[in-house]
This record gives sequence, structure tokens and C-alpha cells, in this order.
Amino acid sequence: MSEYKPNTKIEDEELLITMKKRILASYKWHKDVVVPFAAELEISPEELEEILMKRLDMSSLEAINPRFESSKLRCIKEKIHSDLRLCWLCDVMNILTEEESENIKTKIAYEVLNENKPYDKAIEEGRKDLLEDLMR
Repeated sequence: MSEYKPNTKIEDEELLITMKKRILASYKWHKDVVVPFAAELEISPEELEEILMKRLDMSSLEAINPRFESSKLRCIKEKIHSDLRLCWLCDVMNILTEEESENIKTKIAYEVLNENKPYDKAIEEGRKDLLEDLMR
């Protein structure tokens, strides 16, 4: 009969590292999160994986892919808000309503995320549409 022997602290840490590496190495996770975010930070995927392994626990690692996907819309809308200076037009000068600002951001974000329009082209067209609307 074998006797139960608890893992040592080192064995537990090695197991945790192995489990985290499995999550990070999964194709979809790696393709959807690690590669694009590493490129955004201008570091290698391996460097980003190291950062994630150091900073996140298992449950945070497992939950990051859906959070990353759901944040794309919010992040691109914030970028549009900044690039079109909607903060000035809506928040400071009150030339646009919150609803108008939100509609503009949603339209451009939809074109970029769902229609795969290049961001620069979408923002340029959005700026032209915005100016036309303001001139009316």
C-alpha cells in the first residue's frame, strides 16, 4: 500500500507553471491574445507570456481571452473618441450630444471590427461624416 505524500512547495510551483503554460500555448489563446498584444507592446510573444505568468493566477489566465475579446469594442471606441476629438465636441463644447457621439463611435467601430475596414480609412471617413453633420 502506497503512502500519501504531499507535493513539496517546489513541485506545486512547477505544476502551476506547467498548467499556466498549457493555457498560454493553446492555439486560440495564443493567436487571439498573446501574438496581437505582444505586437502592440512591441515585445516577443515569449516575453508577454512571461509577464502574464508572473502577474496572473490560474483563474485570471483562463478568463482573459473572453475579457480580451469583449474589450476590443470598448477600446476601439475610446480610440475613436480620442482621434476624432469627441471629448472636445461632446464633453467640453457640447456641440454633440452623448448619443450622437456614441452613434459615431459605434458606426466606425463596427466598420473596423465587423467589416475589416482599415482603422485609418474608417477614421478618415468618420471625420468627413462628422464634419458634414456639424456643417448642417
